Amino acid sequence: MAKRNFWMPALGLLLLALFAVSQALTILREGEVAVLTTFERPQRVLERPGLYLRWPWPIQRLYRFDARTRLLEGIFEQTLTRDGKNVVVMLFAGWRVKDPLRFLERVGTVAQAELNLNGLISNYKNAVLGRQPFAALVNTDASALKFDEIEREILAAVRPEARERYGVEIEFLGVRKLALPEAITERVFERMRAERKEASERYRSEGEGEAIAIRAEADSRRDQRLAAAEAEARRLRAAGDAAAAEYFRVFEKDPELAIFLRKLEVLQETLGTNATVVVGADTPPFDLLRAAPETSKEK
Repeated sequence: MAKRNFWMPALGLLLLALFAVSQALTILREGEVAVLTTFERPQRVLERPGLYLRWPWPIQRLYRFDARTRLLEGIFEQTLTRDGKNVVVMLFAGWRVKDPLRFLERVGTVAQAELNLNGLISNYKNAVLGRQPFAALVNTDASALKFDEIEREILAAVRPEARERYGVEIEFLGVRKLALPEAITERVFERMRAERKEASERYRSEGEGEAIAIRAEADSRRDQRLAAAEAEARRLRAAGDAAAAEYFRVFEKDPELAIFLRKLEVLQETLGTNATVVVGADTPPFDLLRAAPETSKEK
């Protein structure tokens, strides 16, 4: 009986000791940061994973925060461009707890941090887009779009203020969604159609101008070649007339020779290969084929 009475208090003391040790020791896991407070006053910032000693609650309390990067989706809301056009834009951002103590004092919870960051990003988004024309967001020419520039400008404005006010580091920021209000969508399409029509008419006009220039060049080359051919023809005709005149002068001196040569030419043209001609022996120019009369011998 006495032995049983001894083990009961010992077991109670052991359990109490284990509870006290569990309250005095805390483990900070990888990817976590924490703030240790004493009577709710910040005492120490824990940023490295490991085992730490602390006084049990209510003397000391440990506030843990996930230090990994979180994805924040902004609000899908309208904003005005520099030229007074409405666009509906949603941003996204990656953020993490950079300064745990400042985060605890200024924000406290992840939900409140995301609410504050949404408001901060929205303000700078409106300011930056208000300095950009509508064509920087909606344009048929991809080189005229300025999404990268807009994202960099918003990030450069939001990052230092988020770090200073909330102890939060903005890792990246970008445009997630872009839309147009229904009231201006049709006007945008009309303007785009007008731009396309103007471009097509310009291309058509340029094509017609090039076609006219090509036809004019072709006509000019044709006229030059015709003129050169005509000049060459005149030269050849003149040379032929000169040669014919020379022949005529020779023939005028000896008409019989001219007749004889002409008959030979007709015979050559008429009596081709395997030609058969039936005519009288006296028919010119075949009269040349008759045997010439024998000349009388001188006595």
